[in-house]
Amino acid sequence: MKNILVLLTTFSIMFLGASEAREYSAPSLSGFSGEYGISSDYMWRGVSQSDGKPSVYACADQAIGQGFYVGGCASSIDFNNDSKVELDLYGGYSLTKGKFSMDVGYVSYRYHKEDSMNFEEKYVVLGYDAISIGHASGMHEALDYDWVDLKVPFIDFADVTLHYGDYGGVKDKSINVEYSLSDSMSLGVLIQSNVQDDHVAIGDAVSLHFKTVF
Repeated sequence: MKNILVLLTTFSIMFLGASEAREYSAPSLSGFSGEYGISSDYMWRGVSQSDGKPSVYACADQAIGQGFYVGGCASSIDFNNDSKVELDLYGGYSLTKGKFSMDVGYVSYRYHKEDSMNFEEKYVVLGYDAISIGHASGMHEALDYDWVDLKVPFIDFADVTLHYGDYGGVKDKSINVEYSLSDSMSLGVLIQSNVQDDHVAIGDAVSLHFKTVF
Protein backbone atom coordinates (compact mmCIF):
# COMPACT_ATOMS: atom_id res chain seq x y z
CA MET A 1 0.00 0.00 0.00
CA LYS A 2 2.87 2.41 0.74
CA ASN A 3 4.23 1.74 -2.75
CA ILE A 4 0.85 2.65 -4.24
CA LEU A 5 0.81 5.95 -2.34
CA VAL A 6 4.34 6.74 -3.50
CA LEU A 7 3.33 6.08 -7.11
CA LEU A 8 0.25 8.29 -6.78
CA THR A 9 2.35 11.03 -5.23
CA THR A 10 4.91 10.90 -8.02
CA PHE A 11 2.23 10.89 -10.71
CA SER A 12 0.48 13.88 -9.11
CA ILE A 13 3.60 16.03 -8.95
CA MET A 14 4.83 15.18 -12.44
CA PHE A 15 1.63 15.35 -14.46
CA LEU A 16 -1.31 16.96 -12.74
CA GLY A 17 0.04 19.19 -10.00
CA ALA A 18 -0.86 18.47 -6.43
CA SER A 19 -3.55 20.36 -4.61
CA GLU A 20 -5.21 20.58 -1.29
CA ALA A 21 -8.90 21.10 -0.70
CA ARG A 22 -8.81 23.57 2.18
CA GLU A 23 -12.41 23.29 3.21
CA TYR A 24 -14.24 23.01 6.50
CA SER A 25 -12.66 20.98 9.29
CA ALA A 26 -13.98 20.59 12.81
CA PRO A 27 -12.34 23.02 15.26
CA SER A 28 -10.21 21.86 18.13
CA LEU A 29 -11.64 22.69 21.56
CA SER A 30 -8.52 21.78 23.54
CA GLY A 31 -6.76 25.12 23.98
CA PHE A 32 -4.46 26.31 21.19
CA SER A 33 -3.87 24.15 18.11
CA GLY A 34 -3.19 24.47 14.42
CA GLU A 35 -1.64 23.13 11.26
CA TYR A 36 0.52 24.19 8.33
CA GLY A 37 1.16 22.63 4.97
CA ILE A 38 2.11 22.89 1.33
CA SER A 39 0.45 21.98 -1.97
CA SER A 40 1.31 22.56 -5.60
CA ASP A 41 -2.17 23.94 -6.35
CA TYR A 42 -4.54 25.42 -3.78
CA MET A 43 -7.95 24.02 -4.79
CA TRP A 44 -11.10 25.33 -3.11
CA ARG A 45 -14.61 24.20 -4.04
CA GLY A 46 -13.40 22.93 -7.40
CA VAL A 47 -11.50 26.08 -8.40
CA SER A 48 -7.76 26.79 -8.22
CA GLN A 49 -6.92 29.69 -5.88
CA SER A 50 -3.24 29.74 -6.89
CA ASP A 51 -3.44 29.61 -10.70
CA GLY A 52 -2.01 26.10 -10.75
CA LYS A 53 1.08 27.15 -8.79
CA PRO A 54 2.41 25.91 -5.42
CA SER A 55 0.76 27.27 -2.29
CA VAL A 56 1.60 27.26 1.42
CA TYR A 57 -0.76 27.83 4.33
CA ALA A 58 -0.98 27.97 8.12
CA CYS A 59 -4.02 27.82 10.42
CA ALA A 60 -4.51 28.23 14.17
CA ASP A 61 -7.52 27.71 16.49
CA GLN A 62 -8.02 28.92 20.05
CA ALA A 63 -10.71 27.45 22.29
CA ILE A 64 -12.16 30.13 24.55
CA GLY A 65 -14.35 27.92 26.73
CA GLN A 66 -17.88 26.46 26.82
CA GLY A 67 -17.58 25.20 23.23
CA PHE A 68 -16.67 28.58 21.68
CA TYR A 69 -13.60 29.07 19.50
CA VAL A 70 -11.84 31.58 17.24
CA GLY A 71 -9.23 31.02 14.57
CA GLY A 72 -7.59 32.06 11.35
CA CYS A 73 -5.83 30.78 8.25
CA ALA A 74 -3.34 32.45 5.91
CA SER A 75 -2.71 31.05 2.42
CA SER A 76 -0.65 32.08 -0.59
CA ILE A 77 -2.85 32.66 -3.65
CA ASP A 78 -2.60 33.86 -7.24
CA PHE A 79 -5.53 35.35 -9.18
CA ASN A 80 -3.26 37.27 -11.56
CA ASN A 81 -3.86 40.48 -9.63
CA ASP A 82 -2.22 42.32 -6.71
CA SER A 83 -3.55 39.95 -4.05
CA LYS A 84 -1.05 37.25 -3.05
CA VAL A 85 -2.34 36.39 0.44
CA GLU A 86 -5.76 35.15 1.58
CA LEU A 87 -6.62 35.57 5.25
CA ASP A 88 -9.61 33.72 6.71
CA LEU A 89 -10.88 34.75 10.15
CA TYR A 90 -13.56 32.68 11.85
CA GLY A 91 -15.33 32.01 15.12
CA GLY A 92 -18.12 29.78 16.30
CA TYR A 93 -19.61 27.30 18.71
CA SER A 94 -19.09 23.53 18.59
CA LEU A 95 -20.91 20.80 20.51
CA THR A 96 -20.39 17.03 20.65
CA LYS A 97 -22.69 14.56 22.39
CA GLY A 98 -21.83 10.92 21.82
CA LYS A 99 -21.87 10.34 18.04
CA PHE A 100 -23.70 13.61 17.37
CA SER A 101 -21.85 16.84 16.59
CA MET A 102 -22.87 20.39 15.73
CA ASP A 103 -20.88 23.43 14.69
CA VAL A 104 -22.15 26.93 13.87
CA GLY A 105 -20.02 29.92 13.04
CA TYR A 106 -19.00 32.85 10.91
CA VAL A 107 -16.02 33.23 8.57
CA SER A 108 -14.59 36.28 6.80
CA TYR A 109 -12.43 35.81 3.69
CA ARG A 110 -9.99 38.72 3.23
CA TYR A 111 -7.77 39.29 0.17
CA HIS A 112 -4.77 41.55 0.64
CA LYS A 113 -4.80 44.57 -1.72
CA GLU A 114 -8.06 43.40 -3.37
CA ASP A 115 -10.87 44.50 -1.04
CA SER A 116 -13.51 43.94 -3.73
CA MET A 117 -12.91 40.19 -3.42
CA ASN A 118 -13.66 40.08 0.32
CA PHE A 119 -16.77 38.22 1.48
CA GLU A 120 -18.31 36.55 4.53
CA GLU A 121 -20.26 33.39 5.27
CA LYS A 122 -22.32 31.94 8.10
CA TYR A 123 -22.07 28.18 8.42
CA VAL A 124 -23.73 25.29 10.20
CA VAL A 125 -22.50 21.68 10.21
CA LEU A 126 -24.38 18.70 11.65
CA GLY A 127 -22.74 15.33 12.04
CA TYR A 128 -23.60 11.86 13.23
CA ASP A 129 -20.89 9.22 13.44
CA ALA A 130 -19.21 9.03 10.01
CA ILE A 131 -21.42 11.51 8.11
CA SER A 132 -21.59 15.30 8.27
CA ILE A 133 -23.79 17.77 6.39
CA GLY A 134 -22.91 21.44 6.07
CA HIS A 135 -24.36 24.68 4.73
CA ALA A 136 -22.49 27.96 4.28
CA SER A 137 -24.72 30.95 3.65
CA GLY A 138 -23.00 33.70 1.67
CA MET A 139 -23.48 37.25 2.95
CA HIS A 140 -24.25 40.24 0.72
CA GLU A 141 -24.75 38.42 -2.60
CA ALA A 142 -21.98 35.85 -1.98
CA LEU A 143 -22.85 32.33 -3.15
CA ASP A 144 -24.12 29.60 -0.83
CA TYR A 145 -22.31 26.29 -0.44
CA ASP A 146 -23.81 22.94 0.58
CA TRP A 147 -21.77 19.81 1.21
CA VAL A 148 -21.84 16.25 2.54
CA ASP A 149 -18.82 14.35 3.87
CA LEU A 150 -18.76 10.62 4.56
CA LYS A 151 -15.80 9.00 6.33
CA VAL A 152 -15.36 5.42 5.12
CA PRO A 153 -15.18 3.31 8.31
CA PHE A 154 -13.79 -0.03 7.07
CA ILE A 155 -10.39 1.10 5.69
CA ASP A 156 -7.58 0.72 8.23
CA PHE A 157 -4.46 2.05 6.50
CA ALA A 158 -5.72 5.64 6.09
CA ASP A 159 -8.61 8.03 6.70
CA VAL A 160 -10.82 8.03 3.60
CA THR A 161 -13.48 10.71 3.10
CA LEU A 162 -16.05 10.97 0.30
CA HIS A 163 -17.09 14.57 -0.43
CA TYR A 164 -19.91 16.15 -2.43
CA GLY A 165 -20.46 19.89 -2.66
CA ASP A 166 -22.61 22.39 -4.52
CA TYR A 167 -21.33 25.97 -4.76
CA GLY A 168 -24.05 28.07 -6.37
CA GLY A 169 -24.85 25.28 -8.84
CA VAL A 170 -21.23 24.23 -9.45
CA LYS A 171 -20.72 20.66 -8.24
CA ASP A 172 -17.51 19.29 -6.75
CA LYS A 173 -17.00 15.63 -5.87
CA SER A 174 -13.90 14.07 -4.40
CA ILE A 175 -12.32 11.20 -2.50
CA ASN A 176 -9.61 12.20 -0.03
CA VAL A 177 -7.17 9.63 1.37
CA GLU A 178 -5.24 10.91 4.39
CA TYR A 179 -2.25 8.75 5.28
CA SER A 180 -0.55 9.33 8.63
CA LEU A 181 3.23 9.61 8.46
CA SER A 182 3.60 10.28 12.21
CA ASP A 183 1.55 11.64 15.11
CA SER A 184 1.80 15.13 13.63
CA MET A 185 2.40 14.72 9.88
CA SER A 186 0.17 13.35 7.13
CA LEU A 187 0.09 12.97 3.36
CA GLY A 188 -3.20 13.35 1.53
CA VAL A 189 -4.11 12.06 -1.92
CA LEU A 190 -7.18 13.72 -3.42
CA ILE A 191 -9.12 12.29 -6.35
CA GLN A 192 -11.45 15.03 -7.52
CA SER A 193 -13.90 15.19 -10.40
CA ASN A 194 -15.50 18.13 -12.21
CA VAL A 195 -12.60 20.49 -11.53
CA GLN A 196 -13.83 23.91 -12.67
CA ASP A 197 -10.67 25.39 -14.14
CA ASP A 198 -9.70 26.18 -17.70
CA HIS A 199 -6.22 24.63 -17.52
CA VAL A 200 -7.58 21.23 -16.40
CA ALA A 201 -8.45 19.50 -19.66
CA ILE A 202 -9.93 16.33 -18.15
CA GLY A 203 -12.88 15.85 -15.80
CA ASP A 204 -10.91 14.18 -13.02
CA ALA A 205 -7.73 15.20 -11.19
CA VAL A 206 -5.45 13.34 -8.78
CA SER A 207 -3.67 15.59 -6.32
CA LEU A 208 -1.54 15.64 -3.22
CA HIS A 209 -1.12 17.66 -0.01
CA PHE A 210 1.18 17.51 2.98
CA LYS A 211 0.46 18.95 6.42
CA THR A 212 1.76 19.08 9.96
CA VAL A 213 -0.47 19.65 12.99
CA PHE A 214 0.56 21.14 16.33
